Amino acid sequence: MKKLLISCLILTVLFCGCGSKISQGDEEPEVIPDIQETEPPQTETPPWMNEEYETAPPPPETLIPDSDEIDDSATSLDSLAYEVFAKSNTAMITDFTGSETEIVITSHIGKYPVTEIGQYAFEAAWNVTDVALPESITVIHEQAFADCESLTSINIPEGVTSIERGAFSGCVALTELTLPASLTDTAEEMLTGCELTDLYILNPNLNYTSWGLQEAETKCVIHAPEGSAILTWAEENDFPTDIIY
Repeated sequence: MKKLLISCLILTVLFCGCGSKISQGDEEPEVIPDIQETEPPQTETPPWMNEEYETAPPPPETLIPDSDEIDDSATSLDSLAYEVFAKSNTAMITDFTGSETEIVITSHIGKYPVTEIGQYAFEAAWNVTDVALPESITVIHEQAFADCESLTSINIPEGVTSIERGAFSGCVALTELTLPASLTDTAEEMLTGCELTDLYILNPNLNYTSWGLQEAETKCVIHAPEGSAILTWAEENDFPTDIIY
């Protein structure tokens, strides 16, 4: 009887063990999902992250004019470099390469009006004594006539709205200048180094913006309409004044 019970227990243990092994063998292995590296979505590189990107805007598209016809009395284009802009259909004088002492800027190149004197266009043209600008000019850019040490005469046409920084700085021979009523935008150092004796300002609302007049050895006479902003500045800074009508 004891043998029978022992045999039964042994069979029970073996049976349970086998059953356990079979059940473990039948279990499906845990599925571990594959971890795949995914690339981030492609986006357009911002301009400021591109090494070739320039902070300055691209230059305007230029044209080659069909004709190089200019005013009869104007200085030859052989002595002047220029650009013609497609967007505005206007031209700009960009450089002086000649040896003339008296310069007459043409009002047009072919069908394109000349509206600007470019940056540094006449810079250090020490031999130039006289410049005549056409009525088509609206902008005189930065240091356009800087260090023209022999310049004694230049007209600023009615229609010029902007004269940029240092446009006439270092023009030591320039003694008289008239800024037209159309002028509304000026910049620092416009007249630094000039030894003006008389400055005519025809726009009563034009404000002084550090033109450099205080640095001159002798204070020039400021001529302007009565009640002008520039007259108030001149009086506050002990410049002689003259009211024009």
